[in-house]
Amino acid sequence: MNKGDLLEVLRGIGFLRELAPTYLDQVASISRFREVDEGMLVFHEGEAAAQAYLVVSGNVSLEICAAGTGCRRILTIGPGELLGWSAVLDQTCFTATARTLEPTLLIQTDAAQLLSMCERNPELGFELMRRTALALSKRLSATRIQLLDVYGVQLPGVANEGGSKQCS
Repeated sequence: MNKGDLLEVLRGIGFLRELAPTYLDQVASISRFREVDEGMLVFHEGEAAAQAYLVVSGNVSLEICAAGTGCRRILTIGPGELLGWSAVLDQTCFTATARTLEPTLLIQTDAAQLLSMCERNPELGFELMRRTALALSKRLSATRIQLLDVYGVQLPGVANEGGSKQCS
């Protein structure tokens, strides 16, 4: 697929719905398609967060791992959704593991370049951060429900509670 195809697909992504065409052009200039086979990792918890993703097709499982309980699926991310919010919010490490549940097509965006574009254009920055905050809010609500389902009233401790920006 070429850059024209990429721009056309970006126009149809729910996360970017109604974003100004000039901004879509800018995002397209720092993005590429990435095809991922079923069962493959997109990124791993603790890995450096250098890329952000938009799901075009397929589904991606977000998993967290805890000592003694192993890895658990917390949420499934589907078409039109943001994957890898850590990179968009300039976190140095991913906070979960992302694994495809079926063949998946992603749009991969260089997070450092995206953040630089946002700094140069505060209107774009505000709009992308607003959308990221909304996606994160929905994800946190869903994660809370999943954690209560998995752990009941005894939730495990939060890793890295001090807010340090070091990868494991």
